[in-house]
Parts: sequence; structure tokens; C-alpha cells
Amino acid sequence: MEKVAQYSYRSGCLISVLAPLLGVLLYPRAKWLFAFVLVGLVLLVLAVLNQEDPTPPEIANLADSILRGTSAGWDIDNYEHLNPKDHEVRELWAKTMELCGAPEEWPKLDNESKDKLRGLIHSIRKLGEQ
Repeated sequence: MEKVAQYSYRSGCLISVLAPLLGVLLYPRAKWLFAFVLVGLVLLVLAVLNQEDPTPPEIANLADSILRGTSAGWDIDNYEHLNPKDHEVRELWAKTMELCGAPEEWPKLDNESKDKLRGLIHSIRKLGEQ
């Protein structure tokens, strides 16, 4: 249900930006339509600012599912585009990709590299327990 709400919100923002632009092209004397563009942009900025930061256990579970090869859908892209606000979590998250490369390659790693990655995942998970 949450995904439907996000999709509706984002599509509404897109429509609120595109519709006035189309209106101005079709009816150039209606300059007031640009107010809707500003409202749409404000809504998008507020959505980005109010985005919840992923917790360390969520990040660790996502990384673990990618490593085991059980990830689905957009999990890999979601993991690559995480940007944790917590400094320690962000460092460990960045190390997972620096140390072992792109997440889509993790299931194909050798056992030594997988063990290093498991250690980083465990460290991320421990940060959530503090």
C-alpha cells in the first residue's frame, strides 16, 4: 500500500509540473500557470528532505540478500543508491562496494572475498544494535 501512495505522490508531482508547461504552450497568456510548477517543485523537495534514513539492520539485510543471490527487483540498485546519514554506517556501506566491487558481482565472488564482505555486513548490523 505504501508503494501505491509513493507512486501516486510522485506521479501527481510530475503532472503538476508538466500540465502547466503544456498549458503555457497552448495558451501563452496564462502566466499564472507557472505557480503550479513551483508547487510541484516544492513538493518534490519536501519529499527528498523527509525521506527516511535506512537503519543499519535494513542495510545489512539488503547486502546479505544480494551476497546470497536472493535479491529481487530493484534491490541491487536500491543498495547502490543508498546514502546513509550516519557517518559510521556510510563508511561501512561504501567499503562494501569499494572492497568487493559492484553488488551485482557479489554472488560470483570467491570465498575469501565473501568472508570479508560478511564481516563488513556483520559490522553494519552491530551498529544497529548499539
